[in-house]
Amino acid sequence: MDPVTHLSSGLMGGLAARRWFPEAKFLLPACVLAAWIPDADILFSDGPEFNLLYHRGVSTSFFGTLVLALALAGLYKLVSRRTPFVKIAALFYALTLTHVWLDLITTYGTQLLAPFSNHRFALDGAFIIDPVFTLTALALLATAGLGKKHRQTIALVGMAWFFAYPLANMAAGAILQNVYAHRLDARGVAHDHVRVTPDALSPRFWKVVVTAGPDYLLDTMDLFGDREPTAPLRVRRADKTFLRALGKQQSMFATYAWFTLWPYVEETDTPEGRTLVFRDLRFASTNPVMTWYYDGKRLPFTLVAHLDHTGRLTAWSYEGGISALADAGEPPQ
Repeated sequence: MDPVTHLSSGLMGGLAARRWFPEAKFLLPACVLAAWIPDADILFSDGPEFNLLYHRGVSTSFFGTLVLALALAGLYKLVSRRTPFVKIAALFYALTLTHVWLDLITTYGTQLLAPFSNHRFALDGAFIIDPVFTLTALALLATAGLGKKHRQTIALVGMAWFFAYPLANMAAGAILQNVYAHRLDARGVAHDHVRVTPDALSPRFWKVVVTAGPDYLLDTMDLFGDREPTAPLRVRRADKTFLRALGKQQSMFATYAWFTLWPYVEETDTPEGRTLVFRDLRFASTNPVMTWYYDGKRLPFTLVAHLDHTGRLTAWSYEGGISALADAGEPPQ
């Protein structure tokens, strides 16, 4: 989730808890720091592959956030000595876990069990930047700031909002998923699986990813008047086994196979061999807003492989996303 939402959850949590910490000094800035600190892993970036492997890794896991909360509580005791350590540590842990939740509800997901498992968990609760979600939270914050009499009550409502909105989206997505599957059945379109997730400007736009044999179908549902396209975008599914095989020549490809959810590939023959462009449908969209934004631009998390006629990797390049360096890559050794 975007930094503004994370920071607002910390401020909201601090306002909600303030009455129970009358002795605490600088509680609000400490809570804002607690809500942000799981993202501190971005300060240790060491290239695109490192970011894919470790961003939203141990620092946004149940174990990592506990360590961060305890460390932050220890430092906070130096500032506010009268505040009980266990009490403030529990608050900081709750706020770091709220950060984890806000990352978990996006399709990017997070490694909840790191460092014991690198499995990436993800829910379909919100797009990574959701104006309705964030602006409502900011409005509640402003209301809490102005209304001293009911500040804690409003702040508690605000904290509930961070959970209620994504849960409502998940329920809506499940309904839309059934609607779209029935639509495919009615048109006689063979498919294996349908997944509907919030897209940019949700809850208006929803991304639809259909697994159909060797292909994916990418579509958009518009709740303000769904203009169903004649045919969804059809792309060829990438073979993760093949990506892992390329990973024996350059580890980035094995990492990409692990990271991607719906990888697809475009192949072009060249005089030297062939060029393969790998992307992930998590970061693609037929939503009119996203189509306009990315017009003429390369999609984030794009990995390009140049192979010779024997299948040997001769060069590669990578277009990073929000959490990675752009256009990073090097030829294999």
